[in-house]
Amino acid sequence: MNPALVSPTGADERDVLSAALRLMRGPDASLEDWSAQPLTKHGKQRVVRYDLRARAAPGREVCYLQWVGKFYEDDGAARRVAAVLLQLAGSDCGARGEVEVPRVLAYDAPRRLLLLTHEAGESVVSAIAHQRGPVVPAIGRALAALHGTPVSLDATTAPARVLGDLRPRVADLCTRFPGQAGALRAALTRLERDAPPQPAAPSFLHGDFGTANLLWRPGRLVVLDFDRCTRGDPALDLGYLLTQLRRVTLRKPGKLPEFASLHSAILDGYQRWSPPDPALRRRVAWYEQATLVSKIHVLAFDLTRHPEPEARRRRQVEAGELLQCLANARDSGRSS
Repeated sequence: MNPALVSPTGADERDVLSAALRLMRGPDASLEDWSAQPLTKHGKQRVVRYDLRARAAPGREVCYLQWVGKFYEDDGAARRVAAVLLQLAGSDCGARGEVEVPRVLAYDAPRRLLLLTHEAGESVVSAIAHQRGPVVPAIGRALAALHGTPVSLDATTAPARVLGDLRPRVADLCTRFPGQAGALRAALTRLERDAPPQPAAPSFLHGDFGTANLLWRPGRLVVLDFDRCTRGDPALDLGYLLTQLRRVTLRKPGKLPEFASLHSAILDGYQRWSPPDPALRRRVAWYEQATLVSKIHVLAFDLTRHPEPEARRRRQVEAGELLQCLANARDSGRSS
């Protein structure tokens, strides 16, 4: 059982930051000043950016640091993420995949505060839009490197679990969108019929490998937020990413290359840097459809992220567009 979470005060945070600074820079390091800025409005964890003014020793010049603090509700979850990031930092994943992930600085258990390096970069969607060439293959390479890294982790995500999550969502959506109930039930039937097997040796998965968690630096991809990491089929991460890119191409027509070309380039880049897997594309298609249904449900029923009337209207419109994608997939299946 977790102990009661201790809500930090300003003095608490200063003490934690000072202790982490001394751990990193030596016992003479001192924190001169600091401030905290919220980084996310959504999600389970409160996430802030700390801007620090510090000295390595008395009389030394002031240096400026930026850290990220994540406050967790569950101590076990915080320790799990810290352990994963430490394993990635100790591996050759960064070199193989030209990928960066946050580094663990410290963990304060009473406040469940995980301190990480602040990783800056350009939105990957923006980078694809104006650079195109190097970015998309780099995403495939980085994901292949993550999947190929041996990480000790208990959690696994199997197709049966995915289907178990989808069934009540499909029932909800049939009630909300009765005109699309046939397409929704047909999608669930296809997913149940074509469910891939759980791999004999599950890979390490990010679990939330979408555009919101990817940044671009020249020549390197930055991957953030490993809170949903798990083990399973690499096709899960690929299907999730491709569904998110599909959403971007629908919301912002013309901003990115056509979805079909993005889809092909991502998979080609991934397969170039991963072991041969003849059935990969078929499994990716399965996880794309499963993720699509899940995202439609979120758009239709999760009103906490963007409660403003106009934002809610846009989400309902997007849900309708994604439902049409499901209907098109059913029609394509009938004609093939």
